Amino acid sequence: MGFDSAFADSLASGAQGLGVSAQDEARLRKAFVQHYAGVWRFLRRLGVASDRVDDAAQHAFLVALEALPRIVPGCERAFLYATAVRIAHGQRRRTEREVATVDVELGPSPLPSPDELTDQKRARELLDSLLQHIELDARAVFVLFEIEGFTVPEIAELLRVPLGTAASRLRRSREQFQALVEACSQPAGRAPSRRP
Repeated sequence: MGFDSAFADSLASGAQGLGVSAQDEARLRKAFVQHYAGVWRFLRRLGVASDRVDDAAQHAFLVALEALPRIVPGCERAFLYATAVRIAHGQRRRTEREVATVDVELGPSPLPSPDELTDQKRARELLDSLLQHIELDARAVFVLFEIEGFTVPEIAELLRVPLGTAASRLRRSREQFQALVEACSQPAGRAPSRRP
């Protein structure tokens, strides 16, 4: 797959400007091709606003560019996702401090789409809505495990938490997600049942 995006080119020139070896530059290019879309989705699922997610994903790769000599070959994916978690936390803190402004998300695209694409979009929106109600630390573990396919040991290493903490957060996030799904499934006017 070739690189024709302006960002990929700027990464390459940035790598040359930092004196990064040709081998490391190739690693970065490969990581960009393989993981950019996943990092972008992950950031979105962690609650980064749609108008900021492109910048946040690119920021993760710029951080990787600076740290490239210290990243163990083969661990680029873990580094990028760990960086994305920190970027999402920073975005959330920054957003909490900002003065409320007009919502820039004006709604769905005016372009017509097939029914299947509409259903998929609704499902993604529902998932995003449900994920917003899960605690951020638990949400990160849930998204990494259930959506991005990381294992619990990989998540623990990526987030720099003990294995038991990662497993506990996964269990807690699954319970929260299940409760949210059940609450959405309840008919209007009927209170969700509580488990003992």
